[in-house]
Amino acid sequence: MERRVVTRYNLQVPAQVETMPSNGDVQLYEWKTRDVSSSGAFLVTEGGQPLKKGTVIKVNLYLNSFSGSGSWVEMNGRVVRIESEGVGVCFDGQYQFVSNAPDIDM
Repeated sequence: MERRVVTRYNLQVPAQVETMPSNGDVQLYEWKTRDVSSSGAFLVTEGGQPLKKGTVIKVNLYLNSFSGSGSWVEMNGRVVRIESEGVGVCFDGQYQFVSNAPDIDM
Protein backbone atom coordinates (compact mmCIF):
# COMPACT_ATOMS: atom_id res chain seq x y z
CA MET A 1 0.00 0.00 0.00
CA GLU A 2 1.38 3.43 -1.01
CA ARG A 3 1.75 5.71 2.04
CA ARG A 4 2.99 8.85 0.27
CA VAL A 5 0.75 11.91 0.34
CA VAL A 6 2.74 13.98 -2.18
CA THR A 7 3.12 13.30 -5.90
CA ARG A 8 6.38 11.79 -7.13
CA TYR A 9 7.65 12.83 -10.55
CA ASN A 10 9.70 10.61 -12.83
CA LEU A 11 12.52 13.13 -13.14
CA GLN A 12 16.15 12.30 -13.85
CA VAL A 13 18.34 15.32 -13.10
CA PRO A 14 21.95 15.71 -11.98
CA ALA A 15 22.39 15.68 -8.21
CA GLN A 16 25.45 16.72 -6.25
CA VAL A 17 25.37 15.15 -2.80
CA GLU A 18 27.53 16.19 0.14
CA THR A 19 27.68 14.29 3.39
CA MET A 20 27.86 16.33 6.56
CA PRO A 21 29.61 14.08 9.11
CA SER A 22 30.35 15.32 12.61
CA ASN A 23 34.10 14.70 12.13
CA GLY A 24 34.25 17.29 9.32
CA ASP A 25 35.44 14.82 6.65
CA VAL A 26 33.06 15.92 3.85
CA GLN A 27 32.41 13.48 1.00
CA LEU A 28 31.04 14.59 -2.41
CA TYR A 29 29.09 12.39 -4.83
CA GLU A 30 27.71 13.09 -8.30
CA TRP A 31 24.59 11.07 -9.01
CA LYS A 32 21.22 11.45 -10.73
CA THR A 33 17.69 11.30 -9.44
CA ARG A 34 15.24 8.57 -10.42
CA ASP A 35 12.24 10.45 -9.07
CA VAL A 36 11.58 13.62 -7.10
CA SER A 37 8.77 14.98 -4.94
CA SER A 38 8.36 18.02 -2.73
CA SER A 39 9.36 15.91 0.28
CA GLY A 40 12.21 13.80 -1.10
CA ALA A 41 13.95 12.03 -3.95
CA PHE A 42 15.45 8.72 -4.94
CA LEU A 43 19.15 9.03 -5.85
CA VAL A 44 20.73 6.44 -8.12
CA THR A 45 24.12 5.63 -6.54
CA GLU A 46 25.96 3.93 -9.37
CA GLY A 47 28.44 1.43 -8.03
CA GLY A 48 27.35 0.58 -4.52
CA GLN A 49 25.91 2.10 -1.38
CA PRO A 50 28.30 4.62 0.18
CA LEU A 51 25.59 6.04 2.49
CA LYS A 52 23.83 4.47 5.44
CA LYS A 53 20.26 4.96 6.59
CA GLY A 54 20.07 8.11 8.72
CA THR A 55 23.00 9.87 7.00
CA VAL A 56 22.45 13.65 6.89
CA ILE A 57 23.23 15.14 3.47
CA LYS A 58 23.09 18.34 1.43
CA VAL A 59 21.63 17.87 -2.06
CA ASN A 60 21.97 20.19 -5.07
CA LEU A 61 19.57 19.33 -7.90
CA TYR A 62 20.04 20.85 -11.34
CA LEU A 63 16.77 22.01 -12.87
CA ASN A 64 16.85 22.96 -16.55
CA SER A 65 14.65 25.83 -17.69
CA PHE A 66 12.74 26.33 -20.93
CA SER A 67 15.34 28.89 -22.05
CA GLY A 68 18.10 26.28 -21.90
CA SER A 69 19.74 27.71 -18.81
CA GLY A 70 19.18 26.20 -15.43
CA SER A 71 19.32 26.65 -11.69
CA TRP A 72 20.50 24.61 -8.76
CA VAL A 73 18.13 23.94 -5.91
CA GLU A 74 19.89 23.30 -2.63
CA MET A 75 18.28 21.42 0.26
CA ASN A 76 19.20 19.32 3.27
CA GLY A 77 17.86 15.88 3.97
CA ARG A 78 18.61 12.45 5.33
CA VAL A 79 18.74 8.94 3.91
CA VAL A 80 15.55 7.06 4.86
CA ARG A 81 15.69 4.03 2.53
CA ILE A 82 18.40 1.86 0.98
CA GLU A 83 17.85 -0.18 -2.20
CA SER A 84 20.27 -2.02 -4.46
CA GLU A 85 20.33 0.80 -7.04
CA GLY A 86 20.31 3.79 -4.71
CA VAL A 87 18.93 5.63 -1.69
CA GLY A 88 15.67 7.33 -0.77
CA VAL A 89 16.11 10.77 0.75
CA CYS A 90 13.65 12.80 2.82
CA PHE A 91 14.12 16.59 2.55
CA ASP A 92 13.82 18.88 5.58
CA GLY A 93 11.38 21.23 3.82
CA GLN A 94 13.83 24.11 3.44
CA TYR A 95 15.32 24.89 0.04
CA GLN A 96 16.98 27.70 -1.87
CA PHE A 97 17.80 28.41 -5.48
CA VAL A 98 21.54 28.85 -5.94
CA SER A 99 22.82 31.10 -8.72
CA ASN A 100 26.43 29.90 -8.63
CA ALA A 101 26.39 26.34 -9.85
CA PRO A 102 28.45 23.70 -8.04
CA ASP A 103 31.33 22.32 -10.05
CA ILE A 104 29.80 19.11 -11.34
CA ASP A 105 30.73 16.96 -14.33
CA MET A 106 27.58 15.27 -15.67
